[in-house]
Parts: sequence; structure tokens; C-alpha cells
Amino acid sequence: MTDLPTAKDSDTLLAIYLRDHRAGAEAGLALAGRCRRANEGTQLGGVLAGIETEIAEDRAELAGIMERLGVGESQLKKIGAKAAEVLARLKSNGRIWPYSPSSRVLELEGLMAGIDAKRNLWSCLRTLAQPRAELDVPVLDGLIARATSQHERLAAEHHHAVAAAFAGAN
Repeated sequence: MTDLPTAKDSDTLLAIYLRDHRAGAEAGLALAGRCRRANEGTQLGGVLAGIETEIAEDRAELAGIMERLGVGESQLKKIGAKAAEVLARLKSNGRIWPYSPSSRVLELEGLMAGIDAKRNLWSCLRTLAQPRAELDVPVLDGLIARATSQHERLAAEHHHAVAAAFAGAN
């Protein structure tokens, strides 16, 4: 049986966790922007514009939480997240240059996965809010609700993207 972590260990683990999510927020925002630009002028582009704005606000909220908790940003993780986002663009989508309908499906799935992770972050912090005055329960509840809304809006668009990309696949 392992010993329970000390308060110092717990603070260190929480800092690592928050830095990981901060890096993920950078990658998610970059993905949302890329997907929005590729779908400019469409219904999906409009949905993504709103979600991209919200993701930027969520990232700022996380930065504020980290600051209140005395957790600095990791430049190394930020660079790693950017590199991962750039590498994700190199995936094969059956086309050399133009945007592929399967790319749209995969990008929406990536955004939904990131939003699920973000909702889990907010829920985690909500659980920790009782003994930590730096964590505002009503704000966290609002962030959880917003992440749920983001996921639902993207899930509806994902359904349309799947039908458009794979309608002939039977």
C-alpha cells in the first residue's frame, strides 16, 4: 500500500495537472482556429467561431486560477502542445492539399475530446474548491455548464460532418 501524498506532494501534482491542461488549452485553441478557418462561411464555421471565443475565455480563466494558486505556466509544455498540434496536421486524409471531409470529422472529434478533458478539469477543481478559497464554486459550475454546451454543439455538427463525409460508405 502506498502512503498518501503530503500536502506539498499534492500541491506539486496539482501544479503539474494544471500545467498539462494549460498546454492542452493552447493546442485546443489552435485546433479550433484552424478548423474554423477551414469552414469559414458555413454553419459549422459560425459554431466554431463562438466556441473558439469561449475556449480563449476558458484558457484565460484557467490562467487566472493558476495565478491565484501560485502555479506558473510551463513553457516546455506549451511548446510541446504546439508541436503536437502541428504534427496532427500531417495526418493522411486521402488528399495532398485540399481540406478533406474526413479531416473535418477528425478535427471535431479532437475538439470534443479536448472539451471533455476541460470539463473534467473544471469538475476536478470543483471537487477541490471546498478547502481552497482561490477556487470559486459558481464560476466553476458555469465553466462546467459551458463545456457541456460546447460539447453538445460540436456533437451536432459532428453528426452532420459524418453524414457528409461518409454518406456513400455502405
